Amino acid sequence: MPVIAPEAPEIPDSPPQKTSDRNLHILLLFCGFVLRFGFVLWKKTYVRSPGSILPFGAEICSIAEHIVRGQGFSSPFYQDTGPTAWIAPIYPYLCALVFRIFGIYSTASALVLLGIQCIIAAATGITIYALGRRTFGAQVGFCAAWIWTLSPIFFRWPVSWIWDFTASAFLLSAVFIITLDVAEKDTRKLWLALGALWAVIALTNPALLSVMAFTFLYVAYVNHRAFRPWFASMALAGLLFAVLVSPWLIRNELVFGRPVFFRSNFWFEFHLGNYHFSNGMGYSGKHPDSNAAVFKQYASMGELQFLEYYKQDGLRFVRQYPAEFRELTFHRAWWFWDGTPLLYQSREWWQPWEFWPLSLGGWLGLLFLLTRRPRGWLLFASALIVYPIPYYFVYPVAKYRHAIEPELLLLSIYFLFVLWSEMRALGQRKP
Repeated sequence: MPVIAPEAPEIPDSPPQKTSDRNLHILLLFCGFVLRFGFVLWKKTYVRSPGSILPFGAEICSIAEHIVRGQGFSSPFYQDTGPTAWIAPIYPYLCALVFRIFGIYSTASALVLLGIQCIIAAATGITIYALGRRTFGAQVGFCAAWIWTLSPIFFRWPVSWIWDFTASAFLLSAVFIITLDVAEKDTRKLWLALGALWAVIALTNPALLSVMAFTFLYVAYVNHRAFRPWFASMALAGLLFAVLVSPWLIRNELVFGRPVFFRSNFWFEFHLGNYHFSNGMGYSGKHPDSNAAVFKQYASMGELQFLEYYKQDGLRFVRQYPAEFRELTFHRAWWFWDGTPLLYQSREWWQPWEFWPLSLGGWLGLLFLLTRRPRGWLLFASALIVYPIPYYFVYPVAKYRHAIEPELLLLSIYFLFVLWSEMRALGQRKP
């Protein structure tokens, strides 16, 4: 396959190509939504199972409930416990809006929220095609987009769990597209769009911020190679990002009396995966959502004191049992990709053997990516190498991989295309 240099200019689409792409986008969106929402209606995933809060995500929807009741952004575990920063704000406020219109924890609210997620998941098929076309070629993007649209393996999160997993996958692929466009065109408008989109991501799923620096680094590198001025535009994009996220950070400073960076709960999650004789999987029985004694501790201590206590407890484990911590970390680095956590969780839709092939395909594609360096290679590399690192130290769950599954799918198809191309070339060279 032809290799496109990172600094190569993008060829403008002709009017017939734009019309063809628009028709494809409409078809991907329509098919993706109909199949996913049809699945919601067929399997009745909008109906709460006995003894379960699902499809309503616990912390997000509990905060949304308290917003609707006029108690502000508070109480992530159903009972009134005061202000919180346990979750980033955008998704709880989205759920609160739906709750206000259609009822708190109502069937109608479940249908609306799952429907919104189905639309976002369907739109991700469009971003997959657009990202693939800009990096690996239209054929790779086309195949990956239709696999995403049609394959039930990618229905799991949008149709059954009201959380930010679906939005994260869409937003990451979308910000990669904007990054490539900024690198190619270097317009002030695109730079500001990049800063604004990263602010939305930070207020939706801050875990994705680990990749943010690489998007700016890639744009700076391409523009520097093309001898285009970029520093002032990058500074403006960074300033816009800071302005858009500052209300949330200021709110946290005022409410808690000290800085809280987007989400407060990292060290508690760290503790869930790291204690003596832990299996490293994040045992939910120690969570305030399911353990009355731990919830009582959370309510009595307050959120930040509670988190500080478990931060010290987690770090104490690292100091006292460094070999055990290293062993857990190495295992988690493998488990994140091979689907082992599925063996410890109920209500999952696939077995590990159905989970790891996408991981394998993605990493094999990354090997070709690093040797051939097509446009945008640094973005894909950061998604696979950098994004999962925090989960290696905390605990791996299948849902955390979903944010980078569009990139894994594109890399898998890219790998197959390159492999087929090499085999054909080898066959043509033989007598």
